[in-house]
Amino acid sequence: MKVQSVDVWDETFFTEFVGFRNKIHRDIVASFPETNADYSRFFGAESVFLSDFAWTAVMVKSEKVLAKGILCWRKGTNQGNLGFLDWENNEEAAKLLIQEIEQVAKKNNLIVLKTPIDLNFFVKYRIRVPGGEKPVWGEPVYPDYYHDLFDKTGFKEIGRWDTYRLKKIQGIIDYFLKRKKLAVKPTGSHSKTKDKSLRTTIRCVKMSDWENELKIIHALFTEAYKNMPEFEPISFEQFKVIYDDFKYIVHPWYAYIIELRGRPVGFSINFADPLPILAKYKGKKLNFVQKAWIMARLRMNMSCFMIAHVGKIPGPNGEEIKGVQIQASKRIQLWGALMRKVLVTFQHTNSPSRRSFEEKSQTTYAQYVLYGKDL
Repeated sequence: MKVQSVDVWDETFFTEFVGFRNKIHRDIVASFPETNADYSRFFGAESVFLSDFAWTAVMVKSEKVLAKGILCWRKGTNQGNLGFLDWENNEEAAKLLIQEIEQVAKKNNLIVLKTPIDLNFFVKYRIRVPGGEKPVWGEPVYPDYYHDLFDKTGFKEIGRWDTYRLKKIQGIIDYFLKRKKLAVKPTGSHSKTKDKSLRTTIRCVKMSDWENELKIIHALFTEAYKNMPEFEPISFEQFKVIYDDFKYIVHPWYAYIIELRGRPVGFSINFADPLPILAKYKGKKLNFVQKAWIMARLRMNMSCFMIAHVGKIPGPNGEEIKGVQIQASKRIQLWGALMRKVLVTFQHTNSPSRRSFEEKSQTTYAQYVLYGKDL
């Protein structure tokens, strides 16, 4: 076996790198074929990420590629994010890959590795635990044997998340009970407060003004998520590279901004699972008519309502904002009642957002873990 690595963009290297990835993920319904262009936006010479992040990509090869991954780290920090990771069920190749990654990490004064994290918190992280129900769009799904290889290469579980399904009837009951409780809260800013200056309002995301809406969402995400354990800040230009394509998936009736005195203070970004529609066209080249038809189907999609991102920040004068999810729930319950199922995705086991829905209305749908090790 031999090891090959690069830390500047190399078209030939990434062609082989991407080809191996696509082979491993070929039969995973939630994974779609990738191209060199998908990687050049992060690691190419013109990438907006290069000002803040350094990286080294590694492949282990015999007669063919057996393992690959990219170690990324924010300049000036001591944490390495090992992501874009794929390997055959080959312990020797896996250990050789991790050995090379660790040597690079130590040369750059990194003292901890976390995996899988593709570049940073906002791109993709975690890995789905074996079991659970039918995959949905955006899940970090990999072959089951990956967990065994993480164990054999010295990684330990350092975090766990859930996607849970809401029971529709119980969810509606929860909504009215929480709304009643909210109406008698004497302090804090929320939609039912008697103090009109503290009353929050809800609006849909304006798809016709996507650039400015994306700036608002970036600012809200950055403030609301800054205390999450894997959080790393990114610029708006970097955020746009990652999330700009969401304009094709997000339906304006499903995604909401909460405002206090005209200032955004919370968000509930939701969408209908596009996987059942997109999976039928996986790997196919589409003409204009087919693309238009897919867009129309995505707008009419009623397969599964996914509550993806929820958060809040203090009000303009530091007011505590209450009931963000309850305010959005009136609309969520409507769409959820029309769709086959409602999922709350990627909630950390200790996330305060879990309190938005009563535990008795939650049924575990899938679980995810993050691995780490000290160097």
